[in-house]
Amino acid sequence: MSTKRTGTQVLALLAGSTLALSACATSSSGGSGATSSATSAPITITWGYAQEFSSYNSNTNDGVSLSNTVVLNQVQRGFNYFAPDGTTTHDKDFGSYEKTSDSPLTVKYHINPKAVWSDGKPVECDDMVLTWLANSNLTGAKGFNSASTTGYDQMNAPQCKAGDKDVTVTFKEPFADWEALFNQTAILPAHIVEAQAGMTKTFVDYETTPTSVDLAKAIDFYNKGWAFNPGQLKKDTIPSAGPYMIDSWTGGQSLTLKANPKWWGTPAKAQTIVIRYIADDAQAQALQNGEINVMEPQPQVDIANQLKNQGAKIKVQNGDQFSFEHLDFNFKGAFADKNLRQAFALCVPRQQIVTNLIVPQNPNAKIMESRFMYPFQPQYKDFASSVGGSAFDTTDVAKAKQLVTAAGKSGMTVKIGWRKNPTAPNKRRADTVALIKSSCAQAGFNVVDAGTNTFFDKELPNGNFDVALFAWIGSPLVTSNAAIYQTKAGGKGGQNNGQYTNPTVDKDLDSLNKELDKDKQVSLLKTIDTQLWTDLATIPLFAFPNIVATDQKVENVQMNTTQQDLTWNAQLWSLKQ
Repeated sequence: MSTKRTGTQVLALLAGSTLALSACATSSSGGSGATSSATSAPITITWGYAQEFSSYNSNTNDGVSLSNTVVLNQVQRGFNYFAPDGTTTHDKDFGSYEKTSDSPLTVKYHINPKAVWSDGKPVECDDMVLTWLANSNLTGAKGFNSASTTGYDQMNAPQCKAGDKDVTVTFKEPFADWEALFNQTAILPAHIVEAQAGMTKTFVDYETTPTSVDLAKAIDFYNKGWAFNPGQLKKDTIPSAGPYMIDSWTGGQSLTLKANPKWWGTPAKAQTIVIRYIADDAQAQALQNGEINVMEPQPQVDIANQLKNQGAKIKVQNGDQFSFEHLDFNFKGAFADKNLRQAFALCVPRQQIVTNLIVPQNPNAKIMESRFMYPFQPQYKDFASSVGGSAFDTTDVAKAKQLVTAAGKSGMTVKIGWRKNPTAPNKRRADTVALIKSSCAQAGFNVVDAGTNTFFDKELPNGNFDVALFAWIGSPLVTSNAAIYQTKAGGKGGQNNGQYTNPTVDKDLDSLNKELDKDKQVSLLKTIDTQLWTDLATIPLFAFPNIVATDQKVENVQMNTTQQDLTWNAQLWSLKQ
């Protein structure tokens, strides 16, 4: 499973990955340019996917996973989304926005007058105020479990009245990725939270004084009320503001999206999309058998070979992705000692991992040297040669053993935690742990495979690991990195599960969030990346190659390089008639 980096905030966290924000494109419906019919066709498209849905709220640190985003993309529309190349794109079905001033930075938002939740309640100012309040880190509202406060914590309270469709936002300081705020999956139904909490006022009433007993109940529902056990749905609490609504869910088997009859924009092409939960290594066979129409597994050698063997029966899309695999240290345990972090980094066989597990799918694959720039980006070469990661390209077991012995930690147990789903096994991650175990045993580490099915829900957020193995998936935004690497205190560092801390990095990330000059953004990213290597905060492994396969009947399924993932344009998916 991948987690989302969130800058406006994919754990599956929403953070951007590296480049300056691109110019805004003009697609009006989040699609690939195909036109939709007047009504949804009575057809069903089935998508094979490995990780199960768990929360209607992907803005919390517990719910910010890609498995939720792919369900919610067309259920919770917003003012913008990421197009396949990573550009931030206006969603004109939802509304419009414009920057009206640079000093102070001021943005005016206009919600489509027709916009309505599927339960009949208007989409309005109160919904945007909830988004701001939950992610603002405002005194009195600190109980919100926000995956990232970045951007919203630099906003003043939105200027509007309950019921308004026009909202004005001013910023206390410049914000580099202002265009990506209030995006797809960020805006939630305030009226549901208010009703569930028994609130006597709207969130607009609490903009300046967010304190009361009923607000405390609202915070509790926001954090927990939309998190579900497999198959559990409280349909009256999860209305849609997009072309699809969540219709049903059978735990461990499938989740069904149905066309939303209250959707005011261009109707979805397909009446029904079924997400079937199938292990990555079983999807190719399911596609061949006609059980599914679409699959997008995590990169694994065996799966790539299976798809090659199917030949012309299927269509395969290969490409790069703003996603990278990495190892994160837990700074609250023995790895608080930098010498032990260095020893572990010296015995992790990064090149062997890439050669054995990634090169068979992507012959050009390289060790990931940066946390912010990807091999397919023009700045990567400069980062790779200068930030310091290349010092750990080759294992040095002898030196690692010397460091472990000097620290008096020979035989030290290292629990590598990862999402190990017994019904959807990830052989690549199991093999990664095995390769690390074999190499680092020679240095005196007793590496234990501590993968669990609950890793993202329990072990990772609670710090129950020595080293965490997972992937961040993001976008070209720069501001999402703050939630991952800033000190976890005062509402910041919401995705910094390893509890890394460095005041210089904190300060530089704050500067990055305010920097509007693209060249200066890149310079700051290089400085931060270098410091993270100096501290050995994390160990990047490789960038993900992406693979999408469909049968020959499916139309308009298009790969997306960002955390928006495959359902970014699911309302355009169709079947040849």
